[in-house]
Amino acid sequence: MATYKGTKGFTVQILSSDPTSESTAGLLFFNSTDNEFKYVRPGGISAGTWASGGAVNTARQQPGGNGTQTAGLAYGGESATAYAALSEEYNGTAWSEGNDLNQARAFLSGMGTQTAGLAAGGEDGSSKYNNSEEYNGTSWTEGNNLNTARSAMGSSDQSQTSGLVFGGTTGSVSALNEAYDGTSWTEVADLNTARSTLAGSGASSTSALAFGGNGVVAITESWDGSSWTEVADLNTARNNLASSGTKGAALAFGGHPPNLANTEAFDGTSWTEIADLATGRRELTGFGTQTLALAVAGNSGSRTTATEEFTAPDVVIKTVTDS
Repeated sequence: MATYKGTKGFTVQILSSDPTSESTAGLLFFNSTDNEFKYVRPGGISAGTWASGGAVNTARQQPGGNGTQTAGLAYGGESATAYAALSEEYNGTAWSEGNDLNQARAFLSGMGTQTAGLAAGGEDGSSKYNNSEEYNGTSWTEGNNLNTARSAMGSSDQSQTSGLVFGGTTGSVSALNEAYDGTSWTEVADLNTARSTLAGSGASSTSALAFGGNGVVAITESWDGSSWTEVADLNTARNNLASSGTKGAALAFGGHPPNLANTEAFDGTSWTEIADLATGRRELTGFGTQTLALAVAGNSGSRTTATEEFTAPDVVIKTVTDS
């Protein structure tokens, strides 16, 4: 009887489980548990998919959020009955209610981690706020205010002590840009294009990306700590979208019009369309990294509790077939 070694010139490795390391890309192996021949393909952002996560306790739109896929924080927003101060924590499986914001509001910006978060700006339908609150993992404390009250801003989302908020509306569309040093806010160079309901990503107050916005635009701008530079546009123009990641590795998802599921990845040079959200929606919040992101709440025709997790695997395992 012919053998694989005799036909192809090499033996097939036997494994009891599928490998997960990207160093195994290209490997042909036999999974003794599944009793199948398989091979390993490279993963990465193009192989990423969205999967359902635990639903938030209160359906809402326009919340703020920050953290990671397994340690997230969502707060504020507009529920069916009121502008909310609600704050919820995510453990990678389910959401639990924590202590509320001091000021109920929607269209606010967030940054930092689950145990060191920052919520800035926002509105309640009648007033714009310059409030800035810090979260320590248990409760929210009022800090020094933004210089200009506004809502629907973009923000860098990685750090509580080195943050950036940009754009938004004061009642009219704004290009204002403010940097946070952990204590106070300082006005720095404006966006090139004034807009609200945009999204942003970034690791600090000196490294950020701003994209989308009102007027349904695809404009993307990159911040280097002193000025904004226009770079490649989104493939799909939109506003009221969400984001995750850094300046050189960002993710944009959801938005208007009307309830988009489109997801795009930025590599520092250009945007590429990848797997869509399962639930198309606008006015959601998002956070995490480009390869491990969370999409939370929003409006999909009505306010939703939906949470989705985006994961880009290091490798993809395929079963060998005879066809």
